[in-house]
Amino acid sequence: MKTQINQELLDQYIGMGFSKELINMAWEESNTEADVINTLLTLSDKNNALSNTPTKQDEEIQLNQALIDSYKTNPQAATSTFEIVSPEQRKRNNDVPCGLKNVGNTCYFNGLLQTYFFNSDFVKIIIKFQPPAQIEQGKQGQSIQLVQNLQHLFLSMIGSDKKYVDPSDVVKSICDDFGNVLPIGDQKDVGEFNHYFLSRIGEGLAYNEHQSSKIEDQPHEGSSSILRLKSSTIHDEDVVSKLFFCKVHHYLQFDQAGVPQSRDSTELYNFIPIDLKDGNLYDAFDNFVVNSIEDFKNDLSETVCATKYNWIQGAPQTLSFQIQRVTYSKEKNDLIKQNDEFLFEEEIYLDRFLYENSKRYLDIRTQNRELKIKQKLIKQELQQLSKFDDKYDLQDVLLTTVKFLEMQSKDKPNNPANFGPSDQKHTIEQLLKYSQHVQKRKEVLQQQYNDLEEKIQASYNNFKGNKYYLQSILIHEGMANSGHYYTYIKDFRLNKWFKFNDIRVTEETREKVFQDAIGVKPGINAYLLVYLKDELVQEEIKYPKRLYKTSTEQDYLQDTYGSFLNQNQIESIKRENQLFQNEIEDYKQARIIERIAEAYQTRFEFVNEQFRTIVNKTQNIKFKPLFTQNFPIYIKCKVTQQSNQNTQYDNLIKWIILDSALREVQENKEGIFGGQISENFQNKIINKFVAQFNEFKRPTSKLTLSEQNDLNKFEQEYLLYVNLGSWATIILELLEKKDFIQTLQVLQFLTKKVKNLEQQNYFFKFTKNLKTLVPIILICKMIPKESEVNLKQLQLLQAYLIHKHFEYDDPKYWQTEISIMLNSIIENHNQQDVKEIIVNFEAGTKIKENMDLLEFVSEEIRNQQLALSSSYEIYFWSPYQKQDIIFDKLVEGMNKLKVLFEPYIKIQQALKEAIKPLMKEDLEKMIK
Repeated sequence: MKTQINQELLDQYIGMGFSKELINMAWEESNTEADVINTLLTLSDKNNALSNTPTKQDEEIQLNQALIDSYKTNPQAATSTFEIVSPEQRKRNNDVPCGLKNVGNTCYFNGLLQTYFFNSDFVKIIIKFQPPAQIEQGKQGQSIQLVQNLQHLFLSMIGSDKKYVDPSDVVKSICDDFGNVLPIGDQKDVGEFNHYFLSRIGEGLAYNEHQSSKIEDQPHEGSSSILRLKSSTIHDEDVVSKLFFCKVHHYLQFDQAGVPQSRDSTELYNFIPIDLKDGNLYDAFDNFVVNSIEDFKNDLSETVCATKYNWIQGAPQTLSFQIQRVTYSKEKNDLIKQNDEFLFEEEIYLDRFLYENSKRYLDIRTQNRELKIKQKLIKQELQQLSKFDDKYDLQDVLLTTVKFLEMQSKDKPNNPANFGPSDQKHTIEQLLKYSQHVQKRKEVLQQQYNDLEEKIQASYNNFKGNKYYLQSILIHEGMANSGHYYTYIKDFRLNKWFKFNDIRVTEETREKVFQDAIGVKPGINAYLLVYLKDELVQEEIKYPKRLYKTSTEQDYLQDTYGSFLNQNQIESIKRENQLFQNEIEDYKQARIIERIAEAYQTRFEFVNEQFRTIVNKTQNIKFKPLFTQNFPIYIKCKVTQQSNQNTQYDNLIKWIILDSALREVQENKEGIFGGQISENFQNKIINKFVAQFNEFKRPTSKLTLSEQNDLNKFEQEYLLYVNLGSWATIILELLEKKDFIQTLQVLQFLTKKVKNLEQQNYFFKFTKNLKTLVPIILICKMIPKESEVNLKQLQLLQAYLIHKHFEYDDPKYWQTEISIMLNSIIENHNQQDVKEIIVNFEAGTKIKENMDLLEFVSEEIRNQQLALSSSYEIYFWSPYQKQDIIFDKLVEGMNKLKVLFEPYIKIQQALKEAIKPLMKEDLEKMIK
């Protein structure tokens, strides 16, 4: 993809466990954003994925590593050869069939296996197979083992929750006629490899039926692809032959010494060979059934003309065709793949090619001979137009020439194809006319061809008793000696095509299926076609053979395939799924633990570095609160106040950091404390930490009972400290705004909260200090003659002073000094109402209205305090948040207080040191 991956998407994939380097590689190789995840899954390295889970066998690790290494030289192969690493990503989606792992150049066999798996009769036979108690040595014993391995594979394909399963045991069990295991990765012909497979399956099943082997050694001549080697040939009574083979009746006619001769024989075919050059399936099938041999040698060694008929004897369950695309080139001395388009229908009728209809068919074929000759001539003419000079489409050549001539003008001087102005108007007009003539000629010829085809096909309208539906298409992508196979298979009940590309199974549109199959794109085309008999298709449509449900679904195994299983097989599948689920959980835990370790390291370093930074920055501040930036920093600050060398709580702080790291990573936000995680998971975390961190950095294996008690104590203290700190900051803000009514109200609220705390507590000292400072500020600011007197403030102050908070620590003449200050207001302002306040103050009279107002804290203030205190979490704190709002506001607020109310602070200090009360003149002098 051309654009760079955005950060949000990058973070999303990193969160799934992929490395940044791998994500960027997948992004570059993907055409769309939707393709990225599939590419990522194929590129991940299994060696590094499960560092804390049991390792796989060396063979599999090496195979996966080799596949990953090969990507660097052949990226196009990634989608078919790479294995998905993450167990979680290997979970099969509901309603999607199970894929097969490519175990080394066996993609063609995977496609065949999937096709066979869609044959319910075959699957039933394999699933119901019961091996003998003891398997004898030798080829037949190997065949029985192959059936057993295929049974295990089919069981997994029926019920596994995995996106794909491993067919290695099946592939490794396939042997040749001499008992030699076929080498994995050998680029054998599909037909040859498939024949060995079916031969061995037939042997194994025959033994199970307590029958002697019905495999016979017979010599055959001709192509090695279609059962022509000297090999074990499946008998026509064999179960496998009934399911996948058709019986061909060979009838050969020739002359010998002038006397007509004929020979009959029958042979089983798995794939019927058809010639690509015939262009479509019916014509290719016709040329398979009826073909002339011009240089046939009879028994007298005479070279004569012969006619060979290959009639289909009896309608088989499946009808399979192999399109012969590979030919030998003498010029290149090598095999080459022909990529011509080949047409075939989704529905075909076998009747005309059946032995029982041979005479009728040949009569009609003879009648159609002239039509076929005309078709052939039309096709040749079309070929001359579409492949002019055996290379190019003539219309394309003419139009390309027109474009070239149009470039030879003054209007396009910078075009590299412009070789100078030239008046080619007449030539261009003539070429365009030629192009139109060619187009029209093509259309006329094609219509003539189609009309002839309609007449030919109409002549076979009485040959429609045996209908077949296209079920499977094996696609080859590549060249003659290399490439990749994948398979399209139709689920008739769902009316859907599935693409089986090894481990990846996806739904595909009909248009895309036939685009690939017919050969629209060079190098991508159909190699094998498998058709299924009509009654079998109707049965598929009627009954749910395969639902593709995962084990979490209610209708899991509630289909025909599920009904094949006995209880032991169901239990086996359940165990397999449970092991897979355990693998997913182990993988998740390994990933989580890896991220926990990263989060822990980040947080551990942040706490220690941030604590050192704050200490250095605030060492000159004499009166300061504890650091509340986060819970562990608070504890470090608290214990450091007691002693700089105190390491008693270091281990507890590490556990608190671990808990927060765990909550950051876990989706459910559960941590160590509170018993939300299992002891097993906790032990895995500690084991990871032991392996990764030194003793200074990691916590101990467990918290002691004493440490757990300390934790509970610190939690309560921290929450209280944050709560008090938030109220204290509000008081300082209100004082800065000179909102003395609300200052008194919040101060009253806070004072009652802190009165029972230790006297060394910051907020105890803070509140005790304001208990005298606020009255001094409030009264003294009204003494100057130019000042306004606020009776409401004074009345509320009188209500506050009645409580006599911290009375034991009052200045020596505190009560007297309050009266002096209030009388100073009366003298300067002649405010007689103040006298009543003085009387009430000296008498300790409680005015209910004022007492009630003092206890009131507005909703706005309460919400402000709640918002500030709730931003501090014990368990959830950021390792990137460097601001300590409460600490900063308290320090900054106290500094502002000193500046704003400096005269009053001096009065407060003078009162503490005074040996007699300060008089009105003293106060006025200090205020100025």
